[in-house]
Amino acid sequence: MECFMKANKVSRYNIKMLWGNIRIPFILIIVVLYVMESLSAVSTFSQSVHINVTPFAFVFLINNYRIQFVIAACAVILFCNAPFEDESYQYMISRAGKLSWGLGQILYIIKTSILYTACLAAAAVTPFLGHITWSNEWGKIWGTLGKTNAGAEFGVELSVSQNIIRQYEPAYALVISILLEFSCILCIGLLIYFGNKMTAKSVGTFAGMLTAVLDICVSNDWLDWAYGFSPVSLTQLELFNGFAPKWGINLAYAEKFFMIAIVSLSVLCVVANYKEKVISRISRRHIHGR
Repeated sequence: MECFMKANKVSRYNIKMLWGNIRIPFILIIVVLYVMESLSAVSTFSQSVHINVTPFAFVFLINNYRIQFVIAACAVILFCNAPFEDESYQYMISRAGKLSWGLGQILYIIKTSILYTACLAAAAVTPFLGHITWSNEWGKIWGTLGKTNAGAEFGVELSVSQNIIRQYEPAYALVISILLEFSCILCIGLLIYFGNKMTAKSVGTFAGMLTAVLDICVSNDWLDWAYGFSPVSLTQLELFNGFAPKWGINLAYAEKFFMIAIVSLSVLCVVANYKEKVISRISRRHIHGR
């Protein structure tokens, strides 16, 4: 219990440092404005036809691979200063211990991922304030945009999947989409931390950017089965229709993928704080093996 209390203090210290870095609020503002701008045409369409919108834009937002790339790329920038060590590192780790320090960094990444996802979800609702219908139905706006091209004359570029509307209850789709997006952001943060901490270089940041780009690469040039290894792709409910199920890629697969990835990366993030011992043991075994 004491270990987790120390870990929570470490995460709280990092949160305080978070707002001292101008890059973090700047990234959050940029991604919020980008999401709001991406939905502005839908808001204009809604007001023009005098029909309110149900608050489920987030579901369709993250099914757009261009928007998802921007969201993932901003997440990489959010975590690129991993392993979050400043001039107080030696003092903090001597007080907390390596285990508590590692767990604290994981808690910090979890809290930051929650904050980031919450900002995205809030931004997906903000453009429609004043003309929202709070109902557990998709509503006429999303139904019309999914079935027709009526939004084209208003410049609506956001693709609204009829498959999602037909197969999922709105509230369920929204909750699942938020959880999948949170899991994706969390995986990116953990991957960056592990890579940067283990190598003392920006290897993790590079791996995080590759993860952000992977969805676009698979969409344009790669084999369909590669979607199963792309965290950004697995947040998109539209993926689970058509060709994906023949490769075993469905919602259950996405849930298992993220669970395994988060647990595995969390363990690796803790282990990375003991890298000197790990390297030493490997070196000794190598010498004895000769």
